[in-house]
Amino acid sequence: MLSPGTLDWEVRVEEWRRTIEEYYDHNSELASKKANKFVARVVETNRRKRSETYNFSNCGYVQDESESENNDAYVTFTSSSTTINTSPTSSSVNSSPPNSSPPLPHTLLLSPSHHVTIVTSAALPWMTGTAVNPLLRAAYLLARKDFKGVTIMLPWLERPEDQQSVYGNKAFKSREEQEAYVRNWLKVDAGLPEASERLKICWYDAWQQKAENSVYSMGDITALIPNDEADICILEEPEHLNWYRAPGESWTSKFDHVVGIVHTNYFAYALDQPASIVRAPAMRFLCSWMVRAHCHKVVKLSGALLEFAEEKEVVENVHGVRKTFLDVGRKVQEGPSSIPADSVYFIGKMLYSKGIGTLVDLLSYASSTANLDVTVDMYGSGPDLEGCKSLASKTDTRVNFKGPVDHSELGFTHKVFVNPSTSEVLCTTIAEALAMGKFVVCASHPSNDFFTRFPNCLPYSNKEEFVGNLYYALTHDPEPMSEEHLRELSWEAATERFVKACEVTQEERDRWIVEDGIRVKMPSLVRDETVRKEFKEVLERSRERYRNFKNRIRDELDSPLNPLPRSVKEKLKQELDRKLDLDFERILSEPELRLQLSPAELDKSLLELYNQVSVSPGGDILRVIGGGTDVGRQNQYIQQKSQGVEVDRPRFEQRFGQRAARGVQRVLEDNLARQNKAFAENLSNLNVGDNEVGGRVGGTSSLNSVGLVGVGRRRPRFPHQRRPMIPLGGFVGGGCARLLMG
Repeated sequence: MLSPGTLDWEVRVEEWRRTIEEYYDHNSELASKKANKFVARVVETNRRKRSETYNFSNCGYVQDESESENNDAYVTFTSSSTTINTSPTSSSVNSSPPNSSPPLPHTLLLSPSHHVTIVTSAALPWMTGTAVNPLLRAAYLLARKDFKGVTIMLPWLERPEDQQSVYGNKAFKSREEQEAYVRNWLKVDAGLPEASERLKICWYDAWQQKAENSVYSMGDITALIPNDEADICILEEPEHLNWYRAPGESWTSKFDHVVGIVHTNYFAYALDQPASIVRAPAMRFLCSWMVRAHCHKVVKLSGALLEFAEEKEVVENVHGVRKTFLDVGRKVQEGPSSIPADSVYFIGKMLYSKGIGTLVDLLSYASSTANLDVTVDMYGSGPDLEGCKSLASKTDTRVNFKGPVDHSELGFTHKVFVNPSTSEVLCTTIAEALAMGKFVVCASHPSNDFFTRFPNCLPYSNKEEFVGNLYYALTHDPEPMSEEHLRELSWEAATERFVKACEVTQEERDRWIVEDGIRVKMPSLVRDETVRKEFKEVLERSRERYRNFKNRIRDELDSPLNPLPRSVKEKLKQELDRKLDLDFERILSEPELRLQLSPAELDKSLLELYNQVSVSPGGDILRVIGGGTDVGRQNQYIQQKSQGVEVDRPRFEQRFGQRAARGVQRVLEDNLARQNKAFAENLSNLNVGDNEVGGRVGGTSSLNSVGLVGVGRRRPRFPHQRRPMIPLGGFVGGGCARLLMG
């Protein structure tokens, strides 16, 4: 049921009135009378319902109907309904128009002839969205049994220190060990035993970029994918996967259809970082560049994201919640609830960007203005944990920090979930809380538009609404979730939405090759209306003076005393007659950059530029300067890998057997000994004493310890040598001996 105190009630009534007028032929006076009579009856019913409002006098907060009418949204509740979204945004998830033509065959995910490859930038046991959601997406796609096959490509952190930093104590010695962990999680935690066996899991080498706490691929991922499986590719976070990607075949040339799913609002994060005036626009351009160049279709999880490629993007929530949360919600509805009425909690990373500071301020406001003192249990960890604790202690809010926990464990312990974050693209914890039958008090924000359709979602747009929604949640029981609502939150429904969102029709394809060019919306040049008006007046006065100046020049040209030839005069007059009728108001408030390129031509140009930058000898330099640090040295990494500079001993043993590994180890030891012997002979031929050698390389007795044959060291050259005297196979010993010898 709709809450009688919401703004979009009147909006819906107005839409109904228009519908009735069209149905009865709105040019008819009779139709207008019928419509107005219907609206009057509905409004009167709505007013009678408003009379049953809750008085907050018992908790120090009172708001009567007269105050409500003056506010954008007001706090009124009925005993049998809950608040829905008061923002003017639509609750519809898919912002694209319905497809009027059939989709192109190569974009159909459900085709039995198509193999689907999902590439993501995180893997379990890192419980982050880009690790969990792509894995579940692959598993539920596989459950449809309509595919040729489904492969998920996960990052293998080959450096032990990276695993320690990302996974904590859950480190793995081999890819097979981590793959077993992932399959067990699918089988036990996700309840998908069949998918855990059938899903094809591949790994690509990756390193952690510690400054960003992000994982990036090392080497060319596309080279690992067989050509007979290169049908449809799903890039989870396409911008992230391509920022520092190694040179190689492009996604759009390797695959017939590439779909990018944008998870993160990097532009919003850049706004909170130092030098945001430069960093934020650069981040916006870079993200648009990566998405345009590498994707045929773009799926944005919510309207909170900026525009990347208008002609090929769609807004759709393609995430679901695990069956565990749906089962908890059904159990909660079966019998009388034993959950404490005043139990409130927050779960998520302890980051200021998650709105922790905002939540503390809101709780303090509720306590000071409405005597609404609640204790909030905070679950999670993060770099700002200590700062959040300090902030909470300064404001005397009752907040308990309890560390990380699986969200499903809170199904029977808490009743109200509060989430003030506006930096999310789509908050998974909100979906999980709704699935478990909890009240959710969240910010009225485009990232939460999908959830406002559910009866237990209570969005707020100001402090007063937060107080009202929190009070309502504490004094009422959540409405039972219908099976329809539960299914809408499930991965089965999310998979259906995803399959539909990936399709491209011929009409959409035609929009990519239009000749009209592209209009790119730019941020407002002058946001302050008063300043913009003054600026506009100055520009208009300047334009008037300039036109008067041109008129005087024209008069001079018409003068019989002017010595210029007639042909020159005519050309000058034509130029003077030209006028730029610019709309200064629009330029200052809503500027647009128009490119004389079709979307397809722009995408092609951006991809060519990306390839030129990536493959060039200076590609590593640009990636490092751009913030990639060690993960930016992709060309160097590929070169070292091709030369066998680094070999993972456990991986070699498991692939070729322990006996083969020992044999290779003996060969490398012999090669290393011959190499050191040859080097010592070179030194003796030069009559170089031990003291001089010690000054250079630490003495002939410790050639191995100084790293002359170590990784990445350049061996010294001597006047009588064009190249170092290294026995056959010595280049292998230089990089592999240490790793294989332990």
